[in-house]
Amino acid sequence: MENIEKEIRNNPLFRNMKEDEIISVLKCGFATVENYADNQLIFERDQKVSQLGIVIEGILNLVSQKYDGNRVIVTSLEKNDLFGEALIYASEGTSPYDLVSSGKSKVLLIPYRIFSGMCHKNCSYHNQLIKNMLTILSDKIVMLNKKMNILNAQSLKGRIAVYLLSLQKNTKRKVFNLPMNRQEFADFLNVKRPSLSRELSNMQKEGIIEVYRSSIKILDMDRLRELAD
Repeated sequence: MENIEKEIRNNPLFRNMKEDEIISVLKCGFATVENYADNQLIFERDQKVSQLGIVIEGILNLVSQKYDGNRVIVTSLEKNDLFGEALIYASEGTSPYDLVSSGKSKVLLIPYRIFSGMCHKNCSYHNQLIKNMLTILSDKIVMLNKKMNILNAQSLKGRIAVYLLSLQKNTKRKVFNLPMNRQEFADFLNVKRPSLSRELSNMQKEGIIEVYRSSIKILDMDRLRELAD
């Protein structure tokens, strides 16, 4: 377990915890490190998820099985990404997706019981772990609420405007970098990438924003707010 500590210590699950505390709490919680081969299933759709995971090496794909038989990658998980955190205590608790290894991968699996309460040693850092977990889940709820606010906009241009205004509010700058690439941005807005690129180009022609690669400059704040309303 000590060998993977340096790989995961910057994960938000272990915020404000020392290296020896991370190792101790993982041992206390009977965490394990598992290796997966290419295209190996970590868990499948409708399976009960009872472990939180952290990607140590490789890439995992969340795959949706469509009714017509087609399989679509919903998202890819890379090094230090969490998975299962929203499922381990859900009343239903089953996964809506397959989780599949893309190439060889290594994963840290943590049984859900570790987040149920303090361990028999009453460790203060165990309490910190639970606080971190609650923060992660709370942040996810806030993010989903923001996304719902964005998707409620009547047009794609409106969705883009709401999102850019939220970034401007967070950065307090009119020039900032998008925290995701163009494909991820399109997936986030639930549109095709060409549609997103076309609308960004139109907004640039209208003098509302200026786009250069991942950088956005807001030129007309009032017009952006009008689109967001």
